[in-house]
Amino acid sequence: MKLNGLFKIAVILGMVVINSSAWGHSPNDAGEGGLQSKVREASLIMYGQVVDIEYRNSEPTKEQPQGLPHTFVTYQVLEVLRGEVSDKKVILRIPGGADGQGGVYMVSTAPAFALGQTDVLFVKGGEIDDCQLVECVEGRFRIHENQVLNGWGVPVVEARKTLRVGGKPRFDLNVMEIPRPSFKALLERPDMKAYIDRVSRESRQSLKDLQARYDREAPKVTTVNLGNQNLPIQKDVTEEPEAHPMEVYEAALTPDVFFDAIREWNKRVGDPQSPIVMANVKERFEVPDNEVLALEAKDEALPKISDEERYDIHAKEGLR
Repeated sequence: MKLNGLFKIAVILGMVVINSSAWGHSPNDAGEGGLQSKVREASLIMYGQVVDIEYRNSEPTKEQPQGLPHTFVTYQVLEVLRGEVSDKKVILRIPGGADGQGGVYMVSTAPAFALGQTDVLFVKGGEIDDCQLVECVEGRFRIHENQVLNGWGVPVVEARKTLRVGGKPRFDLNVMEIPRPSFKALLERPDMKAYIDRVSRESRQSLKDLQARYDREAPKVTTVNLGNQNLPIQKDVTEEPEAHPMEVYEAALTPDVFFDAIREWNKRVGDPQSPIVMANVKERFEVPDNEVLALEAKDEALPKISDEERYDIHAKEGLR
């Protein structure tokens, strides 16, 4: 089939709009205080698998009239390493996600999720704030191919004495699954409406016909890769000898070793102080706008001068 304007409607999700905040952390950051601090702050530490993902926007505000997209991710609990959970499934609310109109809002300090991923999560207790994980992305550890990686996909090589990460990262694991927006939602985007109207005129097909084709052919889920592993690697052209790595990292920890370190710290720091609160995708929620502080002008204090300096100034002015 020839790739024409009509067929582009069916794959329009490949052109998602990504809105990202500035990077606040490095993938090699291990967070503040190491594993002991994370265990102490967590009311629940669990090993689980992603079984469902939904996206919802917060309530509209003056600065965000459409609200901000959030991810409601459901984990099947496989093992509890700290705290208690009353259900076999845990639902968490994390900032960032799909906006329902084919766009993506990314928060650089928050993780992205895909079905089937397995993780160790450090969940905060008490009322839900902006992110339910301890230090947000730093409170998620990926379990992949019998290795432990941090929230960015960097191998975890030490956990008992200090939390140390390093080695070849797996940025390809950083993906987000975007559900297909409705045809009506696309029409609410001015850029998409203009494009669809143009296709309708050129093909002489009604919006109803285009919607039928969109519903029939557009993928129900589009995977957006947030990694940069496909960037070309250029070799330096130089006569200098090849540099040796500044630091060589050990192999990534296995899940069993990581779990034992968590259990050991759990015994030392004592029981959690507050239970976790399960997120509810059906409840409305608010995210306050950032407070903007007004800058007040201050009068600059005039420099103090001596009587001798004042006399010299007057004398010079009298000579003009």
